[in-house]
Amino acid sequence: MFSVPQADVMNALKKFRRLAKQDFLASPQTSNPVFWRLQAEARRAQYDELMQCVTVEGVESAYHQSVRWYTALPLTLDDDADPEILGREQAFEMFFLTLGVDEKTRVRLRNARRSARKDLRSMSRTHPIKGRSARPASL
Repeated sequence: MFSVPQADVMNALKKFRRLAKQDFLASPQTSNPVFWRLQAEARRAQYDELMQCVTVEGVESAYHQSVRWYTALPLTLDDDADPEILGREQAFEMFFLTLGVDEKTRVRLRNARRSARKDLRSMSRTHPIKGRSARPASL
């Protein structure tokens, strides 16, 4: 499906990871150092996961896994959202751009996160029978 060679994908992810490290190092100089540090750390960690996935499973499988991870992220509507979610989101979007995923597909994936957000809202309500939250512990 993708014409980008595995070595090129790995090189791009390594460059993105280095940029995230530079952002991490520059974060104390920003107006909101904690936010930018957490955002850069999240990007770097996500690039590490993507690199591991590409190395072990190949580009095609890494793409399908990244789609699952990306669509499971909560949809953020403003820039004051959780920096870790924003960092992971940016890492996925850069990965998709590297693979040449078209804009229509990226919008469709982002919109899938909207429906996931609705699902999260319904999951966070109290379970009617057991009287406890149905929200998964990982959220």
